[in-house]
Amino acid sequence: MDDEEQQQGRSAGQDDEQGDGQRAERKAAERALHAARVETAQLIAEQLGESAEEAKAQIYRAVKKLGIEQALDLLRQTHEVEAQGGRMVSDGSRRRTPGGVFFLLIKERVPVETTKHIFKKRSLYQQAAQKKKVALAESQEAQAPASPPITWADRLAVLKELRAEKGQVTTVKITVIGRPGRIVEHGACIVMSMESSKIPSLPKGLPTPTPPSTTYTIYIAVKQWRKVADALKDQDDALIVEGYPHLDTEAKTIAVFATNTTTRNLQAAQRQSRQPQ
Repeated sequence: MDDEEQQQGRSAGQDDEQGDGQRAERKAAERALHAARVETAQLIAEQLGESAEEAKAQIYRAVKKLGIEQALDLLRQTHEVEAQGGRMVSDGSRRRTPGGVFFLLIKERVPVETTKHIFKKRSLYQQAAQKKKVALAESQEAQAPASPPITWADRLAVLKELRAEKGQVTTVKITVIGRPGRIVEHGACIVMSMESSKIPSLPKGLPTPTPPSTTYTIYIAVKQWRKVADALKDQDDALIVEGYPHLDTEAKTIAVFATNTTTRNLQAAQRQSRQPQ
C-alpha cells in the first residue's frame, strides 16, 4: 500500500469516527429534549390538576408541537384567565376547569394545522373499546347490590360524625344564572336579589333536599355591571354571575360577590368572534 492509499484510509477512518460522534451527540440532544418535554408536560398537568391519561397525552403533544416556551406561556395565560374569573363552558352552565381553559386557549390561539396534531381524534376501534368499557361498567353497577340511599333527614346523623374532624377549603366559587329583578345602585356597587326554588337533577346516590325558596343577594361592581346592562335589555337573555358566596345569616340570604359577570348572548357573540373566517 503506497502513502496515498494509507492517507486515504486514515481520512476515511477519521470521517467514520467523526460521523459516529455527531450521531451520538444528536441522540444525546434528542434524549435531553425529550426529557425536558416530559418534565414540562408533567409540570403543566400538575398545575392544571389533570390526571387522566388522555389529557396528559394531549398536554405532552402540545409541548412537543408548540415548544416548551410557548406551552409554558399558555400555562401562564391560563393562570391569568383563572385569576380573572375563568371561562364558562359553551352553554354557560358551569365554569371550565383550568385544564379546559388551557386547551381552549390552544384552540383559540394556535393554527388549526398545528392543533389537529394535538387533539387527535380517536379511531373507530378506540371509540368502540370505550363504549364497551362503559357498557361493562354500567352492567356491573346494575348487578351489584344496591346501597341504601341517603335521605335528607339522614344528613343530620352524618354531620355529627363530621364535626370532630373538618377539612380546610382553599377556594369557594358559585355561579348564578337567571334574570335580575329590581336593581339598586349604591355607590360603586350594584345590588340585586334573585330567588331559586328549583332543584336540578342530582347524581344517583345523593340526598334530595326539600325545595324551599333560596334567596341570593348579588353584589356587582358598577364597572362590571355596565358591560352587561345593555345586553340584559333583551328579555330572552340571562345574566351569568360567578363569584364568592357568603351565608348572610342576618339577612337570611346567600350573598354572592361577583368576580366575573356576563350574559348568555355576550358569551355566544364572543365565541362567534373567535371562529376562523
